[in-house]
Amino acid sequence: MNKAQWFLAHSKRDDDNDINYWCTQLEESLSQSGWKAKVVPGRDDYATRSAALGGWKAWCRDVPCGKDYTGAPLFHGVIVPADAVDAAPSVGKATAQILQGFLRESKHVYAWCPASQTFRKVSEVTQLPDDNWVAWARLDFSS
Repeated sequence: MNKAQWFLAHSKRDDDNDINYWCTQLEESLSQSGWKAKVVPGRDDYATRSAALGGWKAWCRDVPCGKDYTGAPLFHGVIVPADAVDAAPSVGKATAQILQGFLRESKHVYAWCPASQTFRKVSEVTQLPDDNWVAWARLDFSS
């Protein structure tokens, strides 16, 4: 069976129980016949790989383009949880950098509302004018 591995770009402030539940929900909804989805939370990938990469900044750059020992991509796409996807949600600086990297790599980038189970394709990440690490950028959606 083929496997698609997704990166969950959650906030540092998100509760561990919520993150675990979201991963389970997403794996169920993204898996399909012949394809099993694996969702890796950012906190787990950071704990596993960041020190070897040289810390936070290097890890943020590597997540979108990282490869495993066979040369296969670590992640096929990224999902960022949002309270709602009917408006343009904001994300922090690190999340914005990771999402921009996935867009540069021409990989899948989605915002997902856990409450409504709604996905929206992110087409652009636009930096906001205020210098706010928590609300650094706005997610713009494809029409």
